[in-house]
Amino acid sequence: MKRIFASYPRLDGQYGRVSAIKFILGGSLLLVMLYFGLGASQTLSKIRDHSSLLEQRTYEVPWSLMQLQLEMIRFLDAVRLRHADAISQDDVMLRYDILWSRTPVLLSNQYQATLSERQELWLLIRQIDTRIHELEPIVEGLQPDSDNYLVILTAISPYIEPLARTVSALMHDNVRFYAEYDQAYRQLGKQLYQQITGFFIALLLLLLLLFRELRRYWSLQQQDPLTGLPNRFALQRQISTLIEQDQPFSLSLLELKNLSSHYQRFGFKVVDKLLQACCDRLQGSLLAHEYLAQPGQGGLVILGKGVVELADIRAQISRFTQALSEKVTIDGYDFYMEPLIGVVLYPFDADNLVDLQARGELALELCKQQQQPYVFFDASLLKEMSRRQQLAKDLSSALHSNNLTLQLQPLLAWPAPQCLGLQVLTSWHHPQFGMIAPAELERMTELYQCSESVLIWSLRAICSQISVWQRHSSAPLFVSLTLPATLFRPGIEVTLMTELQGFSLPASSLVLEINEHTVAHDMQAATAILQRIRAVGIRIMLTEFGSGGAALGPLSLLPLDWLKLDATFCTGIEHHEQSRRQIATLLDIAKVLAQPLVCCGVDHASELAVLEKLSLERQGAEEQHATLLVQGDAVGGVLAVTEVGEWLLTSQQR
Repeated sequence: MKRIFASYPRLDGQYGRVSAIKFILGGSLLLVMLYFGLGASQTLSKIRDHSSLLEQRTYEVPWSLMQLQLEMIRFLDAVRLRHADAISQDDVMLRYDILWSRTPVLLSNQYQATLSERQELWLLIRQIDTRIHELEPIVEGLQPDSDNYLVILTAISPYIEPLARTVSALMHDNVRFYAEYDQAYRQLGKQLYQQITGFFIALLLLLLLLFRELRRYWSLQQQDPLTGLPNRFALQRQISTLIEQDQPFSLSLLELKNLSSHYQRFGFKVVDKLLQACCDRLQGSLLAHEYLAQPGQGGLVILGKGVVELADIRAQISRFTQALSEKVTIDGYDFYMEPLIGVVLYPFDADNLVDLQARGELALELCKQQQQPYVFFDASLLKEMSRRQQLAKDLSSALHSNNLTLQLQPLLAWPAPQCLGLQVLTSWHHPQFGMIAPAELERMTELYQCSESVLIWSLRAICSQISVWQRHSSAPLFVSLTLPATLFRPGIEVTLMTELQGFSLPASSLVLEINEHTVAHDMQAATAILQRIRAVGIRIMLTEFGSGGAALGPLSLLPLDWLKLDATFCTGIEHHEQSRRQIATLLDIAKVLAQPLVCCGVDHASELAVLEKLSLERQGAEEQHATLLVQGDAVGGVLAVTEVGEWLLTSQQR
């Protein structure tokens, strides 16, 4: 029975949409209410008609006939008294006038419809009216001891008895009507009672159905539609209750690593099932004092009542990690999920709901940035967040006053050596926080949506120097700028070309460095954007090659000009055989992809020597000399804008 009246099942087995049976039941109850309501209205109308008919029979026709009979008797008595000279002529005329006024009332339109139903009564009243009018001359000349009184008596007296019988008959008819009316009224009253009772029963059932649906809807509003877990509202209610009770607890904000990228690769159906399976595993690993909720898409929260000791929290995290570590197979795909967890404690880290959620999200964000298994919230994180907010506020004035600093890192073709380009590094000497390194400045601008203004400022500042530096270089020289992920979108090429044309520079003067993580997120969309950039003549260098997670097949189809290694690959290659094998493999892959490979982070001569050796080993028979693209302190350190011209002259002389 519960299954019949339940709602349609969703993919997760929960119930969402209202079933057809509920629609039919609700519609039927509405029809029943309409039926009983219309019936009650008709019954009330009948009762009103009966009451009107009763009132008419009781107060109108019988009363008027009785008055007519009474006035006829009084008039005849007055005639007799006048004959005996007991009253004056005026008294007789007064009685005559009163009698004369009674018949027109009965013959009026008001009673015509009722009296016309009884033809004998209607005829009797008309005859009485005629006789009364005919007697008017006689009544006016009536004198005591006159024989005219006999004429009057003879004309009027015969009508008194029929009129009395008619009045008696009408009264008997009314008595029968009253009896029938009482019976009909009782039947109508019983019918009205049944109809009103049915109406209110149907209304009560409909209200119960609506209340049940509202309660179910309210319950669904407290659950995530996919997993059925308590959502943000239910979690906030739980947290608010614990705060009111002043009960300590921990909040562990959990996200599944790489879950968003799985949506692009496997589709929503597969990843939704994966998320459900992970939630089921976490739900099964909970203890009695733990509460699992899903406040957002893909994000989970575990509320641990009374769990505030670090050892207990670490044991809790270990239990969750273990529950998710086993292989999950969905539609033939095998997944190994890894959680990222940010932990905040009440009341040690915050004493209200808003701060708890904000600081927990801050800890989780740091966990994702540092790629650590878990991060506990610390007060220093607030200082760092406040610092970044202040930097974002001060950046606008720094751009307008040209307080940012440009440095350049040469890119050389080795062993010529020949400078091919200069990588632009933008830093900022903040008056309060000191030097803001290029990497930190890039993270901060992406976080606060300031990347475009910094990029345009750097491009304008460097474009004014390119033509000067070009005169000191024997080969065409380019500058490379890092394109932040937030600016990797259609239309960015138009903005950049507008700036280059403002300085009368060709598009080949600019190279955009784009992170492999950025293009790996959506290869199809990335290819379209890169083709638009290449179409205007701007060249592209893919950075952090080998660590961005991009598949080699789609990567080989991207319109690229260079591949640039992650700087960590060249560190320590002179000491570790494994590091040398790794970078040798990357050199081979770049050769297969037919793309020049830039080795950056080469800060020591020993590292440069290893790279030269590996390059020579892969030299083809048709190649006279192995050319190696190198960037680092071993071939050219970071230069200030004023030092570039002199460095280029010196490099040319070498």
